[in-house]
Amino acid sequence: MKLLAARIGIFAALLLFWQLASGPLIPKFWISDPVAIGGALAGWIANGSIWQHVGATLLTMVLGYGIGSLLGIVLGFALGTFPRALDAVAPVLTGLFCLPKVALLPLFVIGLGIGIASKVALVVTVVVFLTLYSTIDGVRDVDRDLIDGLRLMGATRWEILTKVVVPSALPWVYTGLRIAVSYALTTTVVGELLSSNRGIGFLIESAANRFNSAGVFAAVLVLVLVSVLITELLVAIERGRMAERSTAR
Repeated sequence: MKLLAARIGIFAALLLFWQLASGPLIPKFWISDPVAIGGALAGWIANGSIWQHVGATLLTMVLGYGIGSLLGIVLGFALGTFPRALDAVAPVLTGLFCLPKVALLPLFVIGLGIGIASKVALVVTVVVFLTLYSTIDGVRDVDRDLIDGLRLMGATRWEILTKVVVPSALPWVYTGLRIAVSYALTTTVVGELLSSNRGIGFLIESAANRFNSAGVFAAVLVLVLVSVLITELLVAIERGRMAERSTAR
């Protein structure tokens, strides 16, 4: 309780300093003030527009994250299981991985339009490589002596994959999935900033174009809250996994 009270006190002091400094010390045009920011956020909540933008951002993120993760994991197991195929496509994968993905957004907009599809495609291109390389590393980390022993005992490739490779690589897969979540949200917002007609990124860009610093800060606050909720969800899932492991032991 003391720690929570201290954190609340520090946060309140910062807000109070911000409110008092806005105007006398720093022009409101640049930093706005907490009251104006709260008013902008309250207005969005009152007219219901904020939920549409938050929903659009989350939908884009979830679709891009889901599709990208699925593709990355499947390709990761396939390429990790067949090293020669991985060696053949490695230069192409490296080139695509090093390419700044945001540079592809204009192409996605041309092909898919300014709507959600182009942003989903952008998120997919980011997430797929994160989960792909993580899965490949997990497959490579499997004990090769164990695989060779199973082959000598007559195990099929499918049995080795499902009973040894996949379970051994799962921690690596989970790591890639956890890392990809934050990148998926960031990429979604960047895509909305550059080309969109809805979403949290669109709110930030729209307010900035009107030199509305209160609107920009309010939209950023919404983004921070969404990020915190997603992070807490991931922490809860991770704790659940750890509890299951402890129970199994």
